[in-house]
Amino acid sequence: MVAMLVERGNMKWDTPISSILPSFDHWDESVRNKSNVIHFLAHKSGLAPKNDVWNIEFGQTTMDRSHAMPTINTLDKLSNLGEKFQYNNWGYAIADEIITTLSGQFSWGTALKMSIFEPLGMSRTITSSKSDLDNRAEPYQALSNHTPHRLEPRPQFEDGKIMQGAVGVQSCVRDLLIYYKALLSGLEYQTEHNTTCSPDNPLVQVPTLLQAHSKMPELPSSNENSYALGWARTELPAPLGSIGLNPTYVPNMPLVGEGLREPKLCFWHQGSNMCSLHFVALLPDTSTAVVVLSNGLANNDVSDWIGQLLLQTILDVPEPVDYLKLAKISAQNSNARWPKMISDLTQKRTAGTITPLPPSSYVGQFYNKIKTFHIEVQHEDSQLQLCFQGNHQFWYDMEHYEDDIFTWVITRDENAKRGRFPVTWPDFYKIKFQRGDGGRIDGLIWQHDGHSPDGEAFFRSVREPTLSASHET
Repeated sequence: MVAMLVERGNMKWDTPISSILPSFDHWDESVRNKSNVIHFLAHKSGLAPKNDVWNIEFGQTTMDRSHAMPTINTLDKLSNLGEKFQYNNWGYAIADEIITTLSGQFSWGTALKMSIFEPLGMSRTITSSKSDLDNRAEPYQALSNHTPHRLEPRPQFEDGKIMQGAVGVQSCVRDLLIYYKALLSGLEYQTEHNTTCSPDNPLVQVPTLLQAHSKMPELPSSNENSYALGWARTELPAPLGSIGLNPTYVPNMPLVGEGLREPKLCFWHQGSNMCSLHFVALLPDTSTAVVVLSNGLANNDVSDWIGQLLLQTILDVPEPVDYLKLAKISAQNSNARWPKMISDLTQKRTAGTITPLPPSSYVGQFYNKIKTFHIEVQHEDSQLQLCFQGNHQFWYDMEHYEDDIFTWVITRDENAKRGRFPVTWPDFYKIKFQRGDGGRIDGLIWQHDGHSPDGEAFFRSVREPTLSASHET
């Protein structure tokens, strides 16, 4: 859709985002003045991903869509603009803001429907959690014994919600094969004819969409491993799956296509969110597409393993990988991460620290500096508890850890039944209260983003909060 806006002359690929979106006001001057849409769609903005604050229990979004830009404006800077690849979903929140702004009266979902879905005949592709379509997949989370647990209500990722541009489309294999066929045919025609459009094909600027824009981690071989706009580009044989969860569950990812006589370019991508895992791979030289969709968040990245298995079968490689063995190992290691996390917390605990204040001293509502997210702490039945964004349906028991630090650890199955994304780094479950003048608790630190080791500061509210979008707040 962004490519269509470029084709229509509404913008250029190198147009500064700040000239399209006045609300884009990042605190870093270089990011604020020089970044364009390619920086964000190719994941080279250099900004922290901050993924675990925009959705909570059952995949419910935590913020209003209007809070996207204020959040983006405060993202930590991990590297210089354009310097390196760092996956960041907020770039696609920026894209949906651009689409909504430049499409005039249309919403993001309506623009996609009118410009892409309907012209291609993608009749079962929607951007709403509410639909009269039959035979829709229900959402599940896998428990530690590998049984599926159905979640209700359905996750609310859709048009009109925050992060819609990253996770707001629901589709099926049939429709996606139609889309990928149009993409591959657009690439072939537009490359061969040195043009930006194709007859009877709504997809434009396809060579730009699929060309390399940033370097992904270097491979042991000399094969290409780069990122386009919404697509990874890797020459096989090579390991795939780095955008998904499996690399955290196995020591080394397998080589896909080992034994091929010559390198073969593969476009691929993955998706993992509440109750869903996805994999797609495209082989442009044979116009081949592999699509795997699952309606559950499993004990491993199952769609990735199945997709790679299908891919190696199509390639008829002489040295096939045993993906069933890898699936079993990764599921076992995934479950083992939860008790290890608790063990790590116990081992790193410092004995003999200060005695915490009376429980009532920690009670209150603690807001981030732009007032878009808050943590509420209560003292109920002799127990400190916290909840997120005022969701009183889900309280988490807090246990004293050391000094003014408390933990809120839950089991893997409790996490699954509450419809939360699985996070297993120990500091995520620590709340570090801060003492101000007179020793009173006036804030807390929560490290919800593993890329920002200092965590995010939340300040105790003394009055009704008001939203501020300014980077100077």
